[in-house]
Amino acid sequence: MKALRKKNISKTATNFRPPTTNHRPELMAPAGDWTMLRAAVKAGADAVYFGVDKLNMRAKAKNFSIEELPEISKFCRSKKVKTYLTLNTIVFEDELNEAEQIIVAAKRAKIDRIICSDLAVAELCNKNKFPFCISTQSSISNSLSASVYKRLGAVRIVLARECSLEEIKKIRKNTDLEIEAFIHGAMCIAVSGRCFMSHHLFGQSANRGECIQPCRREYEIFDTAAQKSML
Repeated sequence: MKALRKKNISKTATNFRPPTTNHRPELMAPAGDWTMLRAAVKAGADAVYFGVDKLNMRAKAKNFSIEELPEISKFCRSKKVKTYLTLNTIVFEDELNEAEQIIVAAKRAKIDRIICSDLAVAELCNKNKFPFCISTQSSISNSLSASVYKRLGAVRIVLARECSLEEIKKIRKNTDLEIEAFIHGAMCIAVSGRCFMSHHLFGQSANRGECIQPCRREYEIFDTAAQKSML
């Protein structure tokens, strides 16, 4: 949801008092391929988010290719639907050039915004004068964190999925950044962007879009000394 901006507002989150005007929320839906994209647009989504071949949190999904970005943008613009490209994994040193290439391609295709969590991607967006949002992977759960990302140039924050509605209201009162919140997410039991269970057990990192969701399996606690099940 986007709040009206006021002139001469304080940079400190605690002093900010946004207007009380209500705004219609922007409804955003995921789109992993053309079938999903068209379905989301037809169903009335105001915006869609999607990834390309690499560096997004749906590594196992089909995803789009970079070459498809102009067509995606053209289609969505014709329907007055905004486009958000996810570039929201951890980015390693040897991937920086690739990340920038994706940003440049997105800007050229007139994609509306990038969604990122790694600050390197935020810096590359600033370098290329491309607007970006901070992903839920950054676990933003308070207005002070929001103010930090605002100083870094973010235009929107996607709050941690663990925030309650009351917590979201409090954050809204203390920042003029656009706020996005998940209505329905992955139902993950771990804090957004902080889980290493899949990586520890199977070498597939949730923070690289590779999570195989071991937290959803049934487990047995077994006492090897007593040779009996405890739970």
